[in-house]
Amino acid sequence: MSSYNKQNPFLASIKERYSLSKPGSKKKTQHLVLDLRGSGLTYEVGDSVGVFPRHDLELVAKTLQAMKMTGQELIQAKSDGELMPLGRFLTEKANITDISPKLLREVFARQSDVDKKHQLSLLLEEGNREQLKSYLERHEVWDFLAFHSEVEFAPQEIADLLMPLLPRFYSISSSQRYVGEEVHLTVAPLEYESNGHKRRGVCTHYLCCLVELHDPVVPIFIQPSHGFRLPADLHTPMIMVGPGTGVAPFRAFLQERILHHQSKGKHWLFFGEWNRAHDFFYEEDWRIFEQCGNLRLNLAFSRDQDQKIYVQNHMLEQGEEFYQWLEEGAYLYVCGDAQRMAKDVEAALHAIIQEYGSKEPHEAKEYIKRLRQQKRYLRDVY
Repeated sequence: MSSYNKQNPFLASIKERYSLSKPGSKKKTQHLVLDLRGSGLTYEVGDSVGVFPRHDLELVAKTLQAMKMTGQELIQAKSDGELMPLGRFLTEKANITDISPKLLREVFARQSDVDKKHQLSLLLEEGNREQLKSYLERHEVWDFLAFHSEVEFAPQEIADLLMPLLPRFYSISSSQRYVGEEVHLTVAPLEYESNGHKRRGVCTHYLCCLVELHDPVVPIFIQPSHGFRLPADLHTPMIMVGPGTGVAPFRAFLQERILHHQSKGKHWLFFGEWNRAHDFFYEEDWRIFEQCGNLRLNLAFSRDQDQKIYVQNHMLEQGEEFYQWLEEGAYLYVCGDAQRMAKDVEAALHAIIQEYGSKEPHEAKEYIKRLRQQKRYLRDVY
């Protein structure tokens, strides 16, 4: 049993990092291999890795400037009581990309500029939740403070008004039984513009750009899955729906089932991305799984034709066989975006059961409920 956990993370190094997106792609998805040697950490397929990121020093510098501080000021971290320089606190412990409700209210309370105070008062009104949400999404701590430069804080005050920097979680894309003392991740760096400034996902930028290879500095721990597991019977059929980085755990599942256990069960993967030529992640792996075992691939590349095609469109096209697999006891796994994809996939599942199971809408709902109860419809969505 490893002594490393969320409270005491292991400092891993990245031993390999390469782009899964080929030249010409509008995506920058990467494959990372973390070295677990000396950690004693073990994981099962379906688990996730928790990563405590560090902020880009450029962002920290902007934040200090907006605070009118040098970074040398000593503050006490609320989480563990440690005394440290403000600069280090902002880099390692504080969330400086999201404005906390406490900071927003405190700036409002102290703002002396009448117009700026009025703007904040409107955002804080009970009926304006959507405007507030939109405002917070477009700003980070530094540009919020820079705009409200009339307001000043003592170092400890501002430190106490920031939210903690929380770990980010990534589905593991390897089977430890197959890769040994490594853990593989599939990471899509988040980059966007808002309010005229370039923003980056804190942890994806940290893992894909800031960490030097072979430098044991990445604080990680294993987050066991609650239920996103392989069937106990190695030969049970499996349907996996994983567009984009949602395909990560299915690479792990197939490494374990096909390459490690030589399972003779049927496997059906629905994968989707933008372009086949640029964004067919792990193509070589799927070909190996096809050769070594029983893998069937359904591919949906949304931007390779005028009309966008997604994984749920392929599910509906193959609806009769899809339903047949469920009737034969197949497990259905869905991984990826919770906002749209998972909802669209569930709607397609509902339509398939209704049409090919000759069921009324309420009966199709019951069928899905039973799949969940039998732990045969499992989702890892975020």
